[in-house]
Amino acid sequence: MLSVRQAADLLGVSQKTVYRWIKDGRLPVHRLGGQHFIERSEVNDLVIRQGLRPVPEDGHEGEPDEDIPLHEMLARGGVFYRIGGKTKRQVLQNALDMVKGIDESSSQPLFEMFLAREELAPTGIGEGIAIPHARGSLLGYVRQPILSLSFLETPIDYGALDGKPVHALFLLISPNVRTHLRTLAKLSFALRDPGCREAIQNEASREAILELFALMENRFRTDS
Repeated sequence: MLSVRQAADLLGVSQKTVYRWIKDGRLPVHRLGGQHFIERSEVNDLVIRQGLRPVPEDGHEGEPDEDIPLHEMLARGGVFYRIGGKTKRQVLQNALDMVKGIDESSSQPLFEMFLAREELAPTGIGEGIAIPHARGSLLGYVRQPILSLSFLETPIDYGALDGKPVHALFLLISPNVRTHLRTLAKLSFALRDPGCREAIQNEASREAILELFALMENRFRTDS
């Protein structure tokens, strides 16, 4: 949990700006002892939605350090086309049902966690893309991080900041916070690339998308 001052320092903005984002509903908070506190994962989500500088990792002791390439996670979770649904709830359920590597017994709890996250703040990042995910660790539901991409049959209003309807959902399921934050950062990096965005906008083939993400992974490692 971060104080408003700590969140402002990490984001590189003033505390006044952080309070404005809280008031606008862009940054979910908890009130403890009359003060505002913000979960680090929410700060990282705001980084992705606002296109701000990456938040440095704080080192989550005791958590395994899994740096699995994006294209491997995406190959594990799957790329799917023409996913039906007319509401956020419907497309989330249909997209989650398609994800590979999830036990049937885990599907409903994960769905409820995804919905709870959306109620705090929409995960639409703009340009027709959303990154639905559950808050915090999902250890016990998955042992390795899973990323899937679902192209919707009909774009829907997802509450994105740019107001554009969403047609592509990247569902992220992580076993721990460290992997969760790293994957969100790498996915955000990839989606800022014009070629990557074009491939998503044009609903490129599964093979083309996986190849592109493999190239982006190499760029990410080089730039790091």
